[in-house]
Amino acid sequence: MKNMIKKITNNVASFIIWTYRRKIRRSFINIRIRMLSQRVKKYKDIHIGESCFIIGNGPSLTGEDLNKIKNQISFSSNRINLFLDDTKWSPYYYTFIDARMAVNFFDEVYNMRKKQMFVVVTDAGYSPLKKHFGKECVFLRSYHEHEKSGLPKFSEDLSEKLNTHGTVTYANIQLAIYMGFKNIYLIGVDNNYAINKQEDGSIEINKELIGKDYFKESYYNSIENAKQVPNNIYAMSQAYKSAKQYCDQRGVKIYNATRGGKLEVFPRVNFDDLFDTNGNFIGETVAGELGAVKQQGYKTV
Repeated sequence: MKNMIKKITNNVASFIIWTYRRKIRRSFINIRIRMLSQRVKKYKDIHIGESCFIIGNGPSLTGEDLNKIKNQISFSSNRINLFLDDTKWSPYYYTFIDARMAVNFFDEVYNMRKKQMFVVVTDAGYSPLKKHFGKECVFLRSYHEHEKSGLPKFSEDLSEKLNTHGTVTYANIQLAIYMGFKNIYLIGVDNNYAINKQEDGSIEINKELIGKDYFKESYYNSIENAKQVPNNIYAMSQAYKSAKQYCDQRGVKIYNATRGGKLEVFPRVNFDDLFDTNGNFIGETVAGELGAVKQQGYKTV
């Protein structure tokens, strides 16, 4: 009888613990992060009609190009701080969505000069990150949902949740739209990695790119086992398609100003053409008009 009671007690305790971990704890986490994410509301539509740059971490990214946009609003992420000793540029908006990076480099990034830091919190990242919840950051709730088409959903109300899918660039595009930007320029988004996970789950390895698919070799050295972790190139492509579809329907323009690379979802523009001879940003539309005038043989003033 005692053994039976003990067994029943253990089973009930196990059930309660399982229920807490799988349901109650997750609900608690969602409620707390949703409360924290209300801070993002002050950024809603604060940049209506403006232009911005979203910076990737690809090998095409250079300090010279970052210097050109030092007076422009930009979104950066991950280990971009490794560039700060090589450029006059500094981050404006900065984003973490990778729990591993956020845990390992939070303080380092938090202390660098920037306008605002956004941290997207997953279930896995909640416990190690909760000690930072009192800091001046905007914490956002991560989720994963898809449209009927199979593309990831595009988040509209970031105070509720932000859809993370494959790449931090997708999160930054959602932030930029939430803030009201109408022209978005991507740089350093090469979309070309040494180790890629395909749609069918197979892994493709380009040995020539090992250690060369980010802007610095030290990018790898700062992240444990990064050279062995595949990038889900299929998920990234789906995210970019979703962003383009959403933005096309709302008159928002996303241009790929990356030097080279393999991202062809967005129309390409020449990065250098976005600036006049004095280095002032003029944007794609004006640059295109000037180019047309030059082709027709007219002088520009």
